[in-house]
Amino acid sequence: MPLSTWVVLPLFILAITSASLIGSRALRRDTIVLMTVFIVMELTSIYFSGGFIDYQFYVNLNINDIIEGLFIFKFQAVLVIAVFFALIIGLIKLANFCRRKFRLPYRLLLATLAIASLSYHNGPFSRLYEIYQVTTADEKPFDQALQSMNMVDYPHKQQVHTLQGKNIIVLSLESFEQGFFDFADITPNLRQLRQEFTFFPNMPMAAGSSWTTASMYTYMTGMPFLIGGYSTSPLMKADKTKLVSLGDVLQQAGYQTRYVMSGPDFAGIGHIAELLGMQVISEKNYVGQYPVAPFGLYDKDILDIAQKQVTQLHNSGKPFALFISTISTHAPNGFNDERMTSVISPKDDNMSFVAASLDHNVGKFIAYLKENNLLDDTVFYIFPDHLMMGSGTPTINRLSEKERKLYLLTNAKTENLQKSTDQTIYQIDLPRLILNGAQVNTNAKFLTDYLTTPNFDKKQFIEQNKSNIATLNQAAQEYKQDK
Repeated sequence: MPLSTWVVLPLFILAITSASLIGSRALRRDTIVLMTVFIVMELTSIYFSGGFIDYQFYVNLNINDIIEGLFIFKFQAVLVIAVFFALIIGLIKLANFCRRKFRLPYRLLLATLAIASLSYHNGPFSRLYEIYQVTTADEKPFDQALQSMNMVDYPHKQQVHTLQGKNIIVLSLESFEQGFFDFADITPNLRQLRQEFTFFPNMPMAAGSSWTTASMYTYMTGMPFLIGGYSTSPLMKADKTKLVSLGDVLQQAGYQTRYVMSGPDFAGIGHIAELLGMQVISEKNYVGQYPVAPFGLYDKDILDIAQKQVTQLHNSGKPFALFISTISTHAPNGFNDERMTSVISPKDDNMSFVAASLDHNVGKFIAYLKENNLLDDTVFYIFPDHLMMGSGTPTINRLSEKERKLYLLTNAKTENLQKSTDQTIYQIDLPRLILNGAQVNTNAKFLTDYLTTPNFDKKQFIEQNKSNIATLNQAAQEYKQDK
């Protein structure tokens, strides 16, 4: 039975039986409305993330993300509204019917069974408890929060020392999970790169790293994006973080650090990048030079700007680290760039066309690096920011035919990475892998450096330490008035 069916049935029963216990028609109606809000939110969460309401859902309940979501998911928004009102009418009628036809003991029994059927690990109540764990996490000074995570010898920013290695290019591909490699007509370039360079196929997605902003924060700091406090826009008021990030490590060695993105306002990624010490490069630096696109730039133009930035940075003679995020393959259907019709053959659906376009442009970008001998002193890393969200689309159906995972593709040597490609890696490993692969020598430490037991399940560790992680991330925030 599909997950969506399993969760809806007990929630329906709980809503109907709970309301039927109330004598006042007005209170019964209000109970149904509140329960319907919860049911629709659960269905929305299942549709977008494949799971129940959790911290990811919670932090996207802010006005900016809601507006962006309505822009991207227009049809789904209309459907949600229609379902909401239809459920209210239907559930009120069923609650009244249940009150008339069933005795009180039977209604209580049904309500109890419904609650029991929802009370399992990773179920709806369990995920709501996760939100409670994170938002109510203890407040502690930064050093005490580090001790709670057993990170007792964590070098602070002013204690970090770094020796320069190779130049670094990081490509974070929007929702471009591993399953796309199974489609030869969509990813010929990335499939070729997989054969030519180092490829890690075992990279599961973990809590606190499963959406764009969280993924960026995790691969920059090595810490999942679980932040104490009740804000649905965490870090938006922060000016800096006490956590050591890739930006801190690289700048200490004299690297120029820049982040190329479609638009800094999308999901707040511009603010997060600046908070982590990056110079943000977007459509705002190239006003009128590229076609207007959803959220700023199409992937073709993002990678064109990245190419210009690489040339400029390389010609400066100074070491550099360039970070890039794409956007056009955003769920549910992607953002089609009409210019690509002359390059990419027609596909079965829009997302397949957009995905093939991204593959083409990534291949073109890496070819530029090769042709100009830039890979002699530059290490690149390519990985998805997270799994594709949504359900029911042709692309999601194809991707769901096998286990869905992330991956890491790089030209770094495995001996430098200090990992073999048959090992499982995690998103919290990325900052260490990025530095190791580029042969950047530093005394900086990340969470993963404290989890070194062979075959240690870091995904499970995150699940079991959400509260401590939230405390640490909250303690690390620095505000302008703190200076």
